[in-house]
Amino acid sequence: MLKFGSSVLAGPQDYPVVAEMIGRKVARGSAVVAVVSAMGDTTDSLLAAARSVARILPDRLMGALLATGEEASVALLTLALAGRGVRAAGFNSWRLLIRTQGSLSDADPVAVDAAQIRATLASHDAVVFPGFVGVDATGVPSLLGRGGSDLTALFLGDALGAAQVRLVKDVDGIFPVDPRLGGGSDPHPYDGPEACPAESQNPCSRLTWAQVRAIGGGVVQSKAIDFAEDRKLDFQVTGLTGKGTRVGRPGRWEATR
Repeated sequence: MLKFGSSVLAGPQDYPVVAEMIGRKVARGSAVVAVVSAMGDTTDSLLAAARSVARILPDRLMGALLATGEEASVALLTLALAGRGVRAAGFNSWRLLIRTQGSLSDADPVAVDAAQIRATLASHDAVVFPGFVGVDATGVPSLLGRGGSDLTALFLGDALGAAQVRLVKDVDGIFPVDPRLGGGSDPHPYDGPEACPAESQNPCSRLTWAQVRAIGGGVVQSKAIDFAEDRKLDFQVTGLTGKGTRVGRPGRWEATR
């Protein structure tokens, strides 16, 4: 299970790079489920466009509008994969629904047809899935909150029993302090329990869910962290290259090294 955020898919030139990464995994015998965010600032552009045409933006209409960004991203990555000979199937929010409950703008995922995904993987090397979007019990499009593609990936990983869930970001892991906040790229000491080493130029190698939540910085959506902890789901936060940060149960990584 791989998730690629908007910062990784910043422009059309990035889809072939991601497709190459997926292609290498397929060549090694892995079946890949890729969750994608909208390209670059597409979501912000769609929000700005909506505000330019209407003063009131009903949640029941905004979900359908913003979902188009993710669906375009699915199509672009599926095209890039096909161009590299990878048999890929792209899903959209109507073809394979994540059922949600709660607020339409900040919903929680509750169900998905995992059997349909497995059946598709039986005849394809990879499937590409839109992050961030779903539908409520009445069929109205819903959103999983800002950064919701993280939650999509973790939810699908849990539903499918994925061997690995990897959230691919524009930074290679989680630093004790966000390296973009005034400190250059050097991480600063983190004084919480079981602190990770503050090694120059390197992110933490492993953290618990509680530690990631305490560090903050928005690298992983808070709802996604809560979901992973509730389900005891381990995951990784990495860049396109590198080992990144492993997140999960205390002591698990030491025991399995």
